[in-house]
Amino acid sequence: MRKFAKDNSVNINLIKGTGNNGRVTKSDVELFMKGGALQNTATPASVAPQHRIAPLTGITEEDEVVNITGMKKAMTKTMTESLSIPFFTLSDEIDASALIKLRKEMKVAHPKLTMLPFFIKACSIAMSEYPLINSQVDNELDVDGFIQRYVVKKDHNFSIAIDSPEGLTVPNIKQCQTKSILRINDDLKDLQ
Repeated sequence: MRKFAKDNSVNINLIKGTGNNGRVTKSDVELFMKGGALQNTATPASVAPQHRIAPLTGITEEDEVVNITGMKKAMTKTMTESLSIPFFTLSDEIDASALIKLRKEMKVAHPKLTMLPFFIKACSIAMSEYPLINSQVDNELDVDGFIQRYVVKKDHNFSIAIDSPEGLTVPNIKQCQTKSILRINDDLKDLQ
């Protein structure tokens, strides 16, 4: 139902639902679009929470308000969207002596080779073994408010944070599952 409302540019939180337990139905949304539905009189605390940033407060005449444009606007959009992505942290210790030795040997022929392509390729190999890690949840919920499905992505695309004169950018290296460590390193250099 949320998708139907969103596709029709309707804020579902403004509609008073007539379904089970006050759930909004398709007919409620259609009636609302025609101007015939009652608005939801629920208190803000009972409306489903959304990721929002608190408005600016305490601005004085001496403060400078700067509009965000260009690259910084794109960064802000991406960072705001990232609030809807579930995160997890994994911590482990490994002996990287052999990896450091291999990199040192490879640097003779490839002087700009860093450790990052090795880590990206290792993550890609792990995703091949555990494909659920490379999945995306569909935000459309069922009538009971539960997640209905997720998509296991075929490609292993990695976003890497890079400092630039315009600020932090997060370009994407695509299809790492098909690339060698040296190709990933070349892609990183191109992005930088």
